Amino acid sequence: MAEVPNKSTAEPAHVEDGDRDEVHAAEKQLHDAEETGKLDAINQAMAMQGTLAEHELSNWQALVKYRKAVFWSVFVSLSIIMRAYDIEITGNFFALPAFRNHFGEMVPGHSMQIPTQWQVAMSMGAIVGQVLGAWAVAVPMDRFGRKKTLIGYLLVTVALVFMQVFAPSRQVLTASMYLCGIIWGGYHVLAPTYASEVLPLRLRGYFTGYVNLCYVIGQFLQTGITRGFVHWDSVWAYKIPYAIQWVWPAILLLGLWWAPESPWWLIRQNRMEDAKAALDALSNKSNHAENHNILAMMVKTDLYEREVEVGATYRDVFKGPNLRRLEISAMLFVCQNFSGNPVGFATYLFEQVGLSTENAFNMGIGLNGVGFIGCIFSVFPIAYFGRRKTWMMGITYCLVVLWIVGFMCLAKDYKTNPAYSWAQATLLITLQLIYSLSLGPLCFTISSEIPSTKLRAKTLGIAATINGATYLVITVAGPYLLNPGSANAGAKIEFLWGGLTLLNTIWSYFRLPETDNRTYEELDILFDRRVPARQFKKYVIEQEEE
Repeated sequence: MAEVPNKSTAEPAHVEDGDRDEVHAAEKQLHDAEETGKLDAINQAMAMQGTLAEHELSNWQALVKYRKAVFWSVFVSLSIIMRAYDIEITGNFFALPAFRNHFGEMVPGHSMQIPTQWQVAMSMGAIVGQVLGAWAVAVPMDRFGRKKTLIGYLLVTVALVFMQVFAPSRQVLTASMYLCGIIWGGYHVLAPTYASEVLPLRLRGYFTGYVNLCYVIGQFLQTGITRGFVHWDSVWAYKIPYAIQWVWPAILLLGLWWAPESPWWLIRQNRMEDAKAALDALSNKSNHAENHNILAMMVKTDLYEREVEVGATYRDVFKGPNLRRLEISAMLFVCQNFSGNPVGFATYLFEQVGLSTENAFNMGIGLNGVGFIGCIFSVFPIAYFGRRKTWMMGITYCLVVLWIVGFMCLAKDYKTNPAYSWAQATLLITLQLIYSLSLGPLCFTISSEIPSTKLRAKTLGIAATINGATYLVITVAGPYLLNPGSANAGAKIEFLWGGLTLLNTIWSYFRLPETDNRTYEELDILFDRRVPARQFKKYVIEQEEE
């Protein structure tokens, strides 16, 4: 059996001359494999066995063999619950009386309100920070690994939460949102990247989609907790919800001590022994012998990418097939953001269409509860219909609902008949259900599968930056369109999202490929050959071609 070369990034000082010669020989062997494409450094038969094993594994077998990988994927994704909790909570505080009384101003004819410009500034803080953070996080991820980067971000989170809890003014609170946003942008890339790199092919779609469930859990928690403080008059009505954020870093920092590093990252550092150890830590003991084949398959994929790609810089993301991969990863988030899902300011939207503050919060909780259920059951349509078809059904439903809700606003008795407000709120809840069954989880699943393993962190970083930029549009437009002191558009806002969703539906039909049941090497080949999106599912790759 051919040995996989192991090269450290730095040569230890205590290496003897003979050992140093062996290290250099291994380095030369890897270099030859990279340059000639002959893959002399690995056993291709083993790599083929690893690929076949990935395809032949059933869902249940994968859960049994890789339950440790499932655990660590789920555990790291807890950071998304924290991110979703914080990034959404300030938007719902706009409907919290105690928050408005402390930071707001009196609007003639209405109660105390946060001025529109400050609503925008606070909401923009997390989004602008996310744009910067998502772009920047790829650098420490590639240099220090996924695990160490996450630990560093958690430590910074602990410090920044102090600013939110004890903010004496709108200015300080807004500044804290910008700084926290940089960290939230990092979590947005870290969690799906880690999940996609530790899970086997059969489970990859379900547990990268679990990232969306974490968003829903975070949104559900913050809406429920905020609802519990609606009748509080003191500043603790919003300080306690902010302080709860300290729970997540405490849990994650304790558990990450035992978490394995991504084996894909270790392979790219040429730390093959560590990569094998990580694979062993992610699977049952009975699977350790088979992990040699999995490692060979992963190394073969890495070497293939080194052959067809010039480098691993941000510039390389925009070259050749990688540009198409970036387009798909980024557009998934654009489609998601412009789908009309009102979670970001749901409570405020419900209040502005005519519901009381208490009923608006109740409907907000219902919205997130439905989203939670939808995410759990999303495994069934994704497993039965596949990624592409489930996505197309979901985005089409969103398109129809948005236009129905918008046209309801044109009814003659709309302003005097409260039934319209309840009907619109109910339709938006069904939109959240379908969204959570399709667009929500699939956005994270497909976007994390599409990039090459070599450029995954950078591609997802740029996609997350575009996600932040488009979400920024929603954040700016939302308050201006909804606020009584501005456009006061109410549910007519859905005409805007309906038009954008129509364009995104057309894009999805022609540009979104099926990634189900494809290894990362197979996806590399499909993109390298420029296979049209609608042919991905049926395109046959012979084993000798891989």
